[in-house]
Amino acid sequence: MHRPARLNRFASKKSFDYFSIQALFVLIVQFSILSHSVMHYVLILVSWFMFGLIHSLTASSWLKQTAASRLGKLNRYYRLLYNGIALITFLPVLWLHWVAPVDYISTWQGTPLIGTSVTVLGIGIALIALWGYDLAEFVGWASEGQQEAAPALRQTGLLQYVRHPLYTGIILSLLGIWISQPTWSTSILVLAATFYIRVGIHFEEQKLVDTFGDSYKTYRQRVPMLFPRFTSR
Repeated sequence: MHRPARLNRFASKKSFDYFSIQALFVLIVQFSILSHSVMHYVLILVSWFMFGLIHSLTASSWLKQTAASRLGKLNRYYRLLYNGIALITFLPVLWLHWVAPVDYISTWQGTPLIGTSVTVLGIGIALIALWGYDLAEFVGWASEGQQEAAPALRQTGLLQYVRHPLYTGIILSLLGIWISQPTWSTSILVLAATFYIRVGIHFEEQKLVDTFGDSYKTYRQRVPMLFPRFTSR
């Protein structure tokens, strides 16, 4: 028994409307997911910008001089305050990266064995670099009555091979995380951290040149910034 043509057209139209609504719903869901991901990455970038802005401000000579004139004897704890503010303002950056959607930048989903090895290597280099510092002074915990000794240009240990081994370790650690999980979030983490470290090195070395003069200029020409040379110049 054949169905009337009008009923066939109605059924066809109803089926078409159903699939159209279903396709529209899928598109709306996909757009919502994409919008949420994009907004999350925007928040990550904003958090990095705010961290960099506040960290740079607290590291500025102007603010240090202002603190020295206002704080008096308490100014010896300025570095402790500086590190505390840096930690607090970096926590939102870490949290946003931690809860970021897992969106891989390509079909490659990382090589955890290699990534973990690179991260462990970076952490090891960073710990060795920290071992060469006076950790109390590095953190900013100045003991009362501590005499401020004349600074000396250190060129021993890892400093024989790179000028900033602590930063080398940090960059390698982050690169290892990216190799383990090459998502948009970890890509932003590596690029933003590397950019900020590089900018920080520029200003840090200006201060080192002001402090040590030609000695540091000679050292800078002889020793690479972050990664050692494997061939003689």
